[in-house]
Amino acid sequence: MRRRVSIFLLLGLLLVLAGLLGRLYLHQQLQRAGISELTWAGPGWHSGALTLDELTLTLDNGSTFELQQLALAPGWRSGVMLKRAEADRLVLNLPAAEQAPSASETDSPLVLLGDETFWRTLARWLPDSARLQQIQATLPCRTGQCLLAGSWRLDSERSVGSTTLSSQLLLDLEGQQLALSPRLQLDAERVALQAALAIDGQPAARLDSQWQQGHAWQGQLAIPDWPQTPWLFGYLGRWLTLGALPFEQIPTAAQADLSWQLHPAEKPARVEDWLGGAVALQANVVLPEPWAIAGVGSLTGEMSLQLSGDQGRWALPDAQLNMVLVPDLLATLQQLPSALQPAQVALRLQPASEQQLVLGQPLALQLSADATLPSGGTAQLDGPLQVQGLADWQINSDALLVQLQLPRLVLPELAARSVTARLPLQLQANARSATIGLSKAGELGWQRLQLPAAELALTATSARVGTLAITLPLDEGQSASATGELAAEINRVEHAQFKPQSWSLSGDWEWQDGALVWRGQVANAAGLQLDHQANFSSDGQWQLDGTLAPIYFRAGNPLEQTLASWPALLSLSSGQLNAELQAGDSGKGLRARLSARLSGAKGIYDRTAFSGLTTPVQVSLQGDRFSAVLADLQMTELDAGIPAGPLAADLAYRGALDQPLAGTLDAQRLTLALLGGRVSLTPATLDMAQPEQRAELVLQGLELGRLFEVYPTEGLSGGGTLDGRLPVLLRDGQLLVDQGAVAARAPGGVLRYQSDKLQRLAASNPSMRELAGALEEFHYTVLSSQVELAEGGDLTLALRLQGSNPDFQQGRQVNLNINLQENIPALLASLQLSGKVSDIIEQRVQQYLLKKRIEQP
Repeated sequence: MRRRVSIFLLLGLLLVLAGLLGRLYLHQQLQRAGISELTWAGPGWHSGALTLDELTLTLDNGSTFELQQLALAPGWRSGVMLKRAEADRLVLNLPAAEQAPSASETDSPLVLLGDETFWRTLARWLPDSARLQQIQATLPCRTGQCLLAGSWRLDSERSVGSTTLSSQLLLDLEGQQLALSPRLQLDAERVALQAALAIDGQPAARLDSQWQQGHAWQGQLAIPDWPQTPWLFGYLGRWLTLGALPFEQIPTAAQADLSWQLHPAEKPARVEDWLGGAVALQANVVLPEPWAIAGVGSLTGEMSLQLSGDQGRWALPDAQLNMVLVPDLLATLQQLPSALQPAQVALRLQPASEQQLVLGQPLALQLSADATLPSGGTAQLDGPLQVQGLADWQINSDALLVQLQLPRLVLPELAARSVTARLPLQLQANARSATIGLSKAGELGWQRLQLPAAELALTATSARVGTLAITLPLDEGQSASATGELAAEINRVEHAQFKPQSWSLSGDWEWQDGALVWRGQVANAAGLQLDHQANFSSDGQWQLDGTLAPIYFRAGNPLEQTLASWPALLSLSSGQLNAELQAGDSGKGLRARLSARLSGAKGIYDRTAFSGLTTPVQVSLQGDRFSAVLADLQMTELDAGIPAGPLAADLAYRGALDQPLAGTLDAQRLTLALLGGRVSLTPATLDMAQPEQRAELVLQGLELGRLFEVYPTEGLSGGGTLDGRLPVLLRDGQLLVDQGAVAARAPGGVLRYQSDKLQRLAASNPSMRELAGALEEFHYTVLSSQVELAEGGDLTLALRLQGSNPDFQQGRQVNLNINLQENIPALLASLQLSGKVSDIIEQRVQQYLLKKRIEQP
């Protein structure tokens, strides 16, 4: 009896000891697992399973796991295992971590997921079936704590040598349903994982992956048709920093296919080990619907990539990018003229053949881009690229070719038709800016270009672009800039003030903030050359400053061959002209100023020859008003049949562009040396808009002897000095004299008239005999005349003479009244033909005389 009691006591002590030891072991295991507290309630046994009403685990970091209505059914599979696990509800609460724990490279998810042992261990420890009817998780997020709800189930099929695990995780993301359905298959040779992702009941992605030989990994990720998920980035943004991404959602309807085959040389311990053996990657992405990327635009198209590697030697057998970009017109493009802002861009990229990929070395690509521009224009960009880096990327090229075709180009400053360009370019770009230059000279041309502000048209132009440098900042707030050199040949320049002919243009330019500065030289076929600088501001205002190359008229007259308004009757044979030009439009209309100096000019105007013409010229234009000032005109000689000169004048003319001949002429000084004396104009202002203009000429000291020299009359000679005043009238372009008066200075002079014709008349007429005798040596004391110059140039002189001949009738005083008439233009014409004149004047005189004969009745 005592022996039995002792045995029971011993067994009781052993049980108590086993319980104490078990509890101690359980406590140590919980501490090792980081579980600081474990409580349960309502234990029981039902249908071969341990049941608990509630099980709560509290971890050392404050996380809690609460399972309600838990059922755990044990089983046997090469040892004790958990056969079935079910719970009505899982309440999970993870507090925010003060600092993320550091993870070694061996803890990397990619290393872990690529380890076949991990999947076999997971399959061995997972129960045959599991259910979580309701999951309620409180997780740390960027806003503090966020809720996540869902459910999970697991089913397995196990047979000798193989296991299949099927699972499904359903998550409710605040009204959006996400379903992940993985399926794991294992046998002695391989592990296979298939997983499908569905969003709101629509298939989104599928994964097929296999592991063999312990660490060989191959798989495929397919996205057949990504559903609309505008909410996804907003939800993920609670945990991830997505603001740096240039897009706001995964592209709708995107299709992708990614496959890989990884055969590392040894079991990977780091991510890099997966890429150290044989590697084959292939990716295909299709964007059938526009994908908006901030600051770039909307992308559609497809991309394919094949990448292979072996023992660290990499190659890119094939890569294709075929995309259509509809630009967002980001700040950089908005600085370009609207006519050059692309409506869409088709991009094509492929790697250069037979190239090895080396870490840190650039990747060689072939680029082709076709841009559609407004008005049916196109721009093409082709050539090789070298791309290096990802976050701090760089793109370089020294052999890009840009070709531009624009049926029509309209800018604020100009309008052009049939514009073409061919520019070989160099490119350097990074995430901050892009710099574009010329690798060699480019070509630019257009059929017709118009500058409305200048009323100028340039036809059939071909240009050579010597240099070009464009800087396009890619950061916000920075402005684009450009510089270059241009040389152009213009087949025809059309302007109301110019005669059509060919011109050449060369210079350099700068463009920034919408403003253009041009410095260059323009010349035409006639020999006219202007060195100039032009400034065009972003608001449409412009300014031109130019210096005319000196013109030597002995070598030719480029002004006559250039200016449409050059007087047809004016020709220059010598002299020099220097001029400077300023012009512009500040928003108040066109303004211009020409400062010139003419020195030593010699030439012909109509039938008048002149020489020694020197004068400063100031011509200004303001809006529709203009003025021309000759402040100190000097002329050495003037010959319209009677030699005259020198001439001095101060003249100013002001008028309107729409009626240039209806302005006012201000003549403050006009003097002409004539016949030993002087003819001057009384200061006057003439209104050319009126039908008639009046002024007065003053004659001083004209010598009769000089008159008789230039106007030879048979048998007539003499001397004396004449003064007078001639009221002149300008009517319809004709100069008239009304009631002019000329008289000889006291004490008078001598007239001698000895003519054979007069002697013959005197032989038969006593009165004529007395007149002939008196005029043989007539000493006059009074010589005066009324002067009338009528239309057509008919001059009438009412001459009155008083005097005597000392040798005739004892010096008896003789009073004579003589009326003389002469046509001045005809007289001057005859005087010119009788002397030595140029061929031009002789031809014009003959044309004048012929015209007069035809006009006579």
